[in-house]
Amino acid sequence: MIKKHSARWNRADLPVIVHLMADRPEETMHMVRMLEGIENVMAVELGFAPLLADDIILLSLEMCLGEVPLIFSLPVEQVLSLGPKLIEGGASAISIACPRGALMSDKNKLTTGRVYGPSIFPQALNTVRSAAMIGIPIIGAGGVWTEKDAADMLSAGAMAVETDASLWSPKEASA
Repeated sequence: MIKKHSARWNRADLPVIVHLMADRPEETMHMVRMLEGIENVMAVELGFAPLLADDIILLSLEMCLGEVPLIFSLPVEQVLSLGPKLIEGGASAISIACPRGALMSDKNKLTTGRVYGPSIFPQALNTVRSAAMIGIPIIGAGGVWTEKDAADMLSAGAMAVETDASLWSPKEASA
């Protein structure tokens, strides 16, 4: 990815935050160190597999601390319990990872994966409010579909907002 995108990142008008899947601390540390030398990479956001042990996430923080700010993307269930430990250990912020869910397909087959869309916004907004109240630097994410959603996240205490899949969804044609 660095070979493919670093030149574009250097020319970007906005700073870049690179998201890495961080299930293996040693590998993650190596990737973070490579990103530290790239101009215009403002921060690295680390995402984790579901149900990964807190100890592995904390080890990732310890191993990856360096020159670039680290954002830890956590499910809402871990934001208030693990978030303070990560911030205390040197993480710059916590973001909210999209939850996982399951749906039945038309062929009566269970499909699992990440859930996106406006229906997850109320839970994400409540998590942002709770995190901000206890001093966690939180990036609002999850179900942010409109400008009002983003404004509500900021009003609830988010330091920044990640937009949701609305950027990738076709907009309805206006009449």
